[in-house]
Parts: sequence; C-alpha cells; structure tokens
Amino acid sequence: MSPALKPVAVPEDDSSMDGTARRPTALVAVEEPGVFSVVAGILAAAGLDAVAVRNLDEAIDAARKAPPALAVVDSTVRQIAGMDMLKRVRHERSMTKLPVILVAGEAGLDVELMVELGIADFVPSPVDPQDLARRVNLILTTAQARRGRRMATARMRADTRRISASIRSTNDPQQMAEVMVHGLGTAFEADHVLLVTFPDERVPELNLSWSRDGTVGAIPALAGHTAGELADRLWERGHALAVEDHRAPAGDEPVQLSPASAAAGLRTSLVTPLGHGDKSFGLLWLAGEGSAREWTSTEISLIQHASGNLAHGLVQGNLITAQRMVLKRQRELDRAKTDFVATVNHELRTPLTSITGYLDLILEDSGADLPDDVAQMLKIVGRNAVRLNQLITDLLTISRHDADENTLEVEEVDLDELLRSVSASLAPAARANSLDLHFEPSPEPLLVDGDRAQLEQVFTNLCSNAVKFTPTGGSVHIRAQQVRSDAAGNSIRVQVCDTGIGIPDADLPNLFRRFFRASNATTAAIPGTGLGLAIVQDIVLQHGGELGIVSTEGKGTTATVLLPASR
Repeated sequence: MSPALKPVAVPEDDSSMDGTARRPTALVAVEEPGVFSVVAGILAAAGLDAVAVRNLDEAIDAARKAPPALAVVDSTVRQIAGMDMLKRVRHERSMTKLPVILVAGEAGLDVELMVELGIADFVPSPVDPQDLARRVNLILTTAQARRGRRMATARMRADTRRISASIRSTNDPQQMAEVMVHGLGTAFEADHVLLVTFPDERVPELNLSWSRDGTVGAIPALAGHTAGELADRLWERGHALAVEDHRAPAGDEPVQLSPASAAAGLRTSLVTPLGHGDKSFGLLWLAGEGSAREWTSTEISLIQHASGNLAHGLVQGNLITAQRMVLKRQRELDRAKTDFVATVNHELRTPLTSITGYLDLILEDSGADLPDDVAQMLKIVGRNAVRLNQLITDLLTISRHDADENTLEVEEVDLDELLRSVSASLAPAARANSLDLHFEPSPEPLLVDGDRAQLEQVFTNLCSNAVKFTPTGGSVHIRAQQVRSDAAGNSIRVQVCDTGIGIPDADLPNLFRRFFRASNATTAAIPGTGLGLAIVQDIVLQHGGELGIVSTEGKGTTATVLLPASR
C-alpha cells in the first residue's frame, strides 16, 4: 500500500483526442516491479499517472505526448543506463527544466553530477515510501508556486504593456496620469497610488491619486522640498525605493517617510522617480495597507519601465500641447492681420480713388489753363497716387497668400498668347524710354494649366521690372519655349532678359525677401515696393513651377520661369 499523501493541485494537460481531460504524467525509469508499483501509487495519490520508460526514445516520445510534471529515475538501472539517459534528456527542450527525483544506489552520490543534471531531490535505495511521498509533494508544491509566480509575472507584464500603450496613444497629460494611477493600482494590487509632478517647464503640474474601494488610509502629502529631494536622490541613483514594512523602516529611507506613512495607515510602499535627462520632475508612489510586502525585482522593474514611458509621454505631450497653443495663437494673429490689411485696403483705396479721380478731372478739364509748373506737380501727385495704389494691391496679395485665401482658378492657358498681350501692354512704356522691347513668338502653342490672371501678374511684374531697370537705349527680350524631359515631363520655360543695371552679387540671396530692394535700385531712386518678386515666387510655386534670377551688375538680368506643360 502506498502511504497517504495530500494531493497537490497540478495543471491539467491538454484534452485527449476524444475531448476528455487527461491527468498530468510523471516519467518513471525504475527496473524493479515492486519499486515501480510503490512509486506509481505515490504518484497516483498526488494526481499523476506514472509512465514507465526504458530508454531515451521512450522518454522523449512520452514527453511529447504529454509534458511530464516530474521524473523518478533509478541511477542503478542497467537496461536504460539511468544517469546517461538523464544527460541526454537535458538536451530536449521539453525536459530541460523537468524536476527529477533520483533513486540513489549503494555506490553513493556524485554531488557535482547531480548539480550538472539539475536533479531536484533524491531518495536512497531501497525506497522509503513515506520519504518519497514527502519529496514528491514538496516538488509539486514548489512547481505550483513557481507556476503561480510565472503566471502573475506574465499578467503584470501584459498589464504594464497595456498601460504603456494607452499612454502612447494620447498626448493629453491628464489622461496619461489617470491611466497610470488606475492601471498600476489594479495591476500590482496596490491599495493607493499617488502621482505628483513638481513645478517644471518640461511638464504640467499634476497631482492625481487613486485608492481601492474599501480602504481607509491614504498616501500622505510630503512637504514640497522633501518630495523633491527624495525624487532627485532616487533619480541620481537610478532606482526605486521599496519599503517592505513602514513599522520597521530600512536605514536608507528618508526620515520623514515611514512615520508619515504609518500615521496615514500605510504598511508598505514603493516610490519611483519621474524624470527626463539629468533631473527629476515628479514621483510615483504605490502603497498597501494590510500587511508588509516584499516588492520583487520584477515588480520594481515593470513599474520603473511604465514610469519611464509616462515621463517621456508627459514631456512629449507638453511640447505638443505648447506647439498647438502657439499654432492656434499664430492662426489668430494671421486672421487679425488679414482682417486689418483688408480694412486698411478699403480705408486707403476709398480716398485714393477720390484723389486720382479729381486729379484726372483737373488735368483733363483745366489742363490748357494750368501753368506748366502746376501741371507738372499734379502729374507727380498722380504718379505717386498710382504707386500708393500698387503698394496697397501688393500688400493685399501678400496677405491673401499668407492666409491661404489665394485660390487658383485653373484653366488651360496659352503662354505664347499671354506673353504677346503682356508685351503689347508694356510697349508704350518701352518706347517712352527708347528701349528695344522684343517678343519672340513660339511656333507652337505653349499650354499650361493655371490661373490666367495670376500668371499674367507674374509676367507683367517680371517684364515691367526689366523695362523699369533698363536705361535708355537698352533692350528687353522675351521668349518662351517647350523643354522636353522624359524624367519629369515636359515644361514651358519663359525667359525675360534685359541689359539693365543688374543686381549686385551681395543682394542676390535676399532678392525674394519681402520689402527688399537691391542697393543700386535704392541708390538710383527707382520707385518700387520690394514686394513684386516675393509675390511672383509665391504664384510660381503655387503652380508647381520654379523661378530663377541670374544677374550681373551693370550688364543685365535674366529671369527664368519654369512651369509644367499641360500636354
């Protein structure tokens, strides 16, 4: 009869082929039938089915069918060479950690060999059933506890991953903190969790707590300097502070921590710092009420990992929130600027229209009766009124571009026809300055998809600049052609070349900056707003094109516009 043995819960194996539950097994390599019977009875009382094995292949086959809970091996077995089989069994993945009880023969035990083979325990031969029963019970109890710890650790790891994923899924610091305190409290079975951040430009100030239902204590509020000193000290050392029992505080604990915690009804605590870079900015405190607790290295590591994710998330979330506020403020300012420019445009244009209207009436109706000097002064007033009107128009155009209100009305445009029209409109100004304005027509249509009015503004600006900055007797040449390219598709290239005053090399990098004017144009007192090329560049870029300026001071300038061809 096998001795009475209190059964220990062991994991059920997978169901058999017919769906019925299968009892866990134990491999038994024992030659003597009587000994096998005793061993099998003891294992049966523990809830295990004994599987007899005589060689390595049988052991491996049995393990593959049902992973065994333990093995009992007789070191003196002749047919299966028990010790040699153990050496070979350890190379099988399914049995590398299999607990083994060795039945030792009269030759004694080789301790080093037992350690090498990972033998959990041994019984001398002949087998004492009571002794074997106790050892089986101990191994199964230990395995059950180890399995429970593994399952608990796996659960905590999974919970920590979920908490970290939730933190990464939001940029809201408050939401991150709420997920953290509730998630850690539940995952690590704490009674209370406190998360606090100190005044720091990197993160918002937070103070959140969580308590399990039915608890009566609370995490005490430490003085600001005490909390900051504790967080800094832990951050510098790179570890957390685990207090097993506040009634028996450890020597490295801050003097204020345990008395305050015990007075608040706490029994155990784990405090980890929150920080980024070389300085902390907060701390996370988990606490329990009922009993002392030994915080395992796995628990501490997981909590520190989650705290690191939270700290990174808080810093990033604070930066993103600040950027959004800046962008929101910038949009508000842009809208205010656009509204202001529109208002100014209206308020300036109204009196300006009246001024130019009355000037025209005076010059037309009374031109013959006006003294020459008065007529000349009135013409100067008229020219400056036109300049002011152009400045207002340019400012409004720039404002619309900035506010993304300048929508394109796209249609198919023939650039050859458009350039012919621009050239004709500038011909009187060129003749007045004795300039040779030459337009070179294209033998084929030059079609692009774009906004006709804006493209006309581009080429009117470039051509009028060429006329304006070219001295008497000079020339302005306008030509356009299709540029064929297999890689990027066909393009239309328009060039406006003049023999004008050119642009100094030092001024070329700033040419497209708003209100910038070349130094030689300013010196020569040639009128202009400094907005024309900035507007031209914006329009060309909106059409998917490129604008380039090549110039030599005293020799002339070539402006090149490259636009995608429509076909």
